[in-house]
Amino acid sequence: MTEQQPDPSTAADSPDVLTFPPVIYATFFIIGIITDRDLSHSMEFYGFRHPSGWALVLIGTLIVAWAVARFVKAKTHVDVRKPATTIVTDGPYKFSRNPMYLAATLLYAGIAVSFGKTVTLACLIPCLIVLHYGVIVREERYLEAKFGDQYRNYCSKVRRWI
Repeated sequence: MTEQQPDPSTAADSPDVLTFPPVIYATFFIIGIITDRDLSHSMEFYGFRHPSGWALVLIGTLIVAWAVARFVKAKTHVDVRKPATTIVTDGPYKFSRNPMYLAATLLYAGIAVSFGKTVTLACLIPCLIVLHYGVIVREERYLEAKFGDQYRNYCSKVRRWI
């Protein structure tokens, strides 16, 4: 019996990202928290706690709410694993092509700083590398293939992060 190949015309309309981005952030955050906890139990290790971290949390929360509201108004999917129906270019998308990822990064960093979780904060670096290659690059490829010049024009005017 021969295996039938899927017809490309009926293939799923999605960017084929590694996973839902909050899973990436949560995974690295949990790794950082566990490592921070183990270090503080095995040696005199205390991170630098700073209340300014809560400002990052607040800013991140406001940005993600604004970005999600723009997606809802445009009637497109917030979940990157689902098909994009349009390119959102207003609201926070005038300043960043990825305001939701920027907001998640601010939330992550803000919580880590507020609670003095130094290793957790350091884990943000590999988290962003995985996010870049596992989500952002794939999503950009998908959007360029789907929307062509409209997306390329948007990319030429708006930075990836800020």
